[in-house]
Amino acid sequence: MEAKNILVKLKPIIVVILLFSLVFFLRAEAASISGIPEQSKAFFQEDSGLPYFSEMDSYYNYRLTENFIDHGYFGDTIKNGTDWDLHSFFPPGRSAEYPPLIVWITTFFYKLANLFDEYPLLVVSFWVPAIIASLCVIPAYLFVRKISNEYGGITAGILVGVAPFYFSHTFAGFFDTDMFNMILPLLVVWFFSESITTTENRRKMLFAVYAALSMFVFSLAWEGWWYIFYLVVFVAIVYMLVSKYIFKMDSIKPWAKYPDKKQWLFEQPIILPLIIFVVLSLVLMFIYWGSSVFSSLLQPIAATKLQAATQATSYPNVFISVGELQIPNIIDVIRDVGGIMPFVFGILGLAMFYWNLRIKKAKGKVKRKSPKKDRKTRRGRKSRKRKESKEEISEEKKEQDSITPEMRSKYLYYAILFTAWLLITAYAITKGVRFVEAFSLPISLSAGIFMGFLADYLRKHITNANYHVITMAVIIALVCYTPVISANTLANSVTPGTDDAMVDSLSWVETNTPENAVMTSWWDFGHLFATKADRAVTFDGGSQNNARAYWVGKALFTSNEDLSAGILKMLATSGDEGYSTLENYTGNTGKTVEIMDKILVKDKAAARNIMTSQYDLTTEQADKVLKFTHPTNSTPSLFVTSADMVGKAGWWSYFGNWNFESKNSTNYIYSMAQATATSENNSVIIKGENNVTVQISGNNITGGLQISENQITPPHRLILVTNGTAAVDTVVNNQSTFSILVLYQDNNLFTVAMNRELEESMFTRLFFMQGSGLQHFKLAHKEPKQGISSVQVWNVS
Repeated sequence: MEAKNILVKLKPIIVVILLFSLVFFLRAEAASISGIPEQSKAFFQEDSGLPYFSEMDSYYNYRLTENFIDHGYFGDTIKNGTDWDLHSFFPPGRSAEYPPLIVWITTFFYKLANLFDEYPLLVVSFWVPAIIASLCVIPAYLFVRKISNEYGGITAGILVGVAPFYFSHTFAGFFDTDMFNMILPLLVVWFFSESITTTENRRKMLFAVYAALSMFVFSLAWEGWWYIFYLVVFVAIVYMLVSKYIFKMDSIKPWAKYPDKKQWLFEQPIILPLIIFVVLSLVLMFIYWGSSVFSSLLQPIAATKLQAATQATSYPNVFISVGELQIPNIIDVIRDVGGIMPFVFGILGLAMFYWNLRIKKAKGKVKRKSPKKDRKTRRGRKSRKRKESKEEISEEKKEQDSITPEMRSKYLYYAILFTAWLLITAYAITKGVRFVEAFSLPISLSAGIFMGFLADYLRKHITNANYHVITMAVIIALVCYTPVISANTLANSVTPGTDDAMVDSLSWVETNTPENAVMTSWWDFGHLFATKADRAVTFDGGSQNNARAYWVGKALFTSNEDLSAGILKMLATSGDEGYSTLENYTGNTGKTVEIMDKILVKDKAAARNIMTSQYDLTTEQADKVLKFTHPTNSTPSLFVTSADMVGKAGWWSYFGNWNFESKNSTNYIYSMAQATATSENNSVIIKGENNVTVQISGNNITGGLQISENQITPPHRLILVTNGTAAVDTVVNNQSTFSILVLYQDNNLFTVAMNRELEESMFTRLFFMQGSGLQHFKLAHKEPKQGISSVQVWNVS
């Protein structure tokens, strides 16, 4: 019997351990990179044997952590009292002020791990997200278990832990701040809810303090902390007013009845914890963040305009290319919260609060029994009737006092909480798919709550306890099956964000180029360049939304080598100063770009003459511009072209050929695929997996896109490149909208179909034609050294 009692007390701990183990080991599976063939895995792994991080922001977080461990602050230096990052957005650099929790937590784990053995920071950083993210099952289980029962808590723990969008950003090797975006808001809501629903004053104050501390910690983890702050404050105020003036509850104590106003405050069931939460959390945040905490509280205004921020400005806005800011449809939302059953159960969980609220409100009415059934004789009929009437009234009052008020107030609070939570996060989804993560938290908790209600209902109809347990286990398995399987599938299909070809190229850069060299490529790999090559970059994932996206896109898209090299040298040496200074004089971005196109391809004297004679700038103004566009001592410039940029051509071409008058553009793309060559009737037939077909018969070369068995559409231009030399380059059809490129290098064969606008682009000439015939771009390094290179590093002169 004693062992049974111990087991009952240990049950919550056992459940928590099992839930944590389930979601952690699912996340840990990402380390095996099962989706990559065994013989190729080493190509995607660090020297430690672990895979490279799965996305590039992880390298930024890693670099800040490395800085913190090395010299005690996040940036490379301190500038005017601010941590400053000299690797990003060169030459000025940018602020390295950042929510510090990810750095602090990782540093703690790093120092803890190294008490027992030597573990590199990369290894610790790889595992931290899987550990922290999996901890969210604990408050999810305990919170919902308190509201409903064990079954509800277990369901909520699983659904929150494996919510697909959240899981896809928190598995092992995804080292980013998303790891905090379930556990910390959940702690705030849970503790604050406890402070509102508990009746003991001391507990109210204690849980309000816990909620405020959790709120402060959340502000250290993510800049969007304010949405939870506003949520709990809004819910508390609405609950206080609705409970008082609609449900006639004693939720606001009258001021007049308390001569001691301090006593009045301590007797307030809602106002007291609300004041403690608001004041303490704001004080703590102000102590750490200073006055910036108040500007953060104005972020909801900016958040409502998030989609507007992705619309066209004078320069094209890079945010339109960010996948997480695309607006999802309802099917995507349902998929990303775990599937149709968790979604429906989440909606039903909210409905059950209102249903039970209605039932509890009417439950005090008891049908009175006929006194005839209990009367043995008719003697004393009136006396007996009065007695029975008093007993029934007493029974009715007892039922109302013992059940209805307390349960009704809790149901009312949770109904308001989950209604507001779901509506706010549902609205946020209309601003971008990344907010599905926030929406999946209340929907998963609500689904667990519905499971708890369902368990209570079935208990009344399944009297055998064992059968009831089996039934609930089956239902939980059905509800959680889709998100768990989805998590397992995702973890087993993770591909690292980079590979040995890129990392070896960056190691070469670190060893063989000047320390002041600046690297430019499309922005995606900027954080990786800064970390692995230890070189400054033109722009990256933290500084991509600015005019540089246009200028780098243009350097890739233009067919003018002089213009491309001029852009890259200018950006590496003076950054934005050249076109910014010029625009101060023109007052027109389109006119500024027009002038820049003309002067960047000329020497300094000719450029000065263009500005003064054609555009009426003074000599002094022209010289100020030339100081930045044609610097006397230019910074060494490295340009990186890589295979990933083939698939991203739609975006860099979109930005690079931006029309400043119409404020729109067009996407141009490549389709690159492996190809095979066969001999037939003294001809060589090349067929690519992208439907490109080329036939070589002596000196006669024909080809195109095979759109049906007997129809081949001819290209505008057909180019055959053999070992870096254009063996064939001929115009086939001036009316065609696409061109074809055949690459043969060291017995590797590829076919490329592209929009004809890309056939003379600098990217085509650099990456596919290996810089053949170019004067300002010299190939410094490529990986792999044999075959079709996937990474090329160019010196720009």
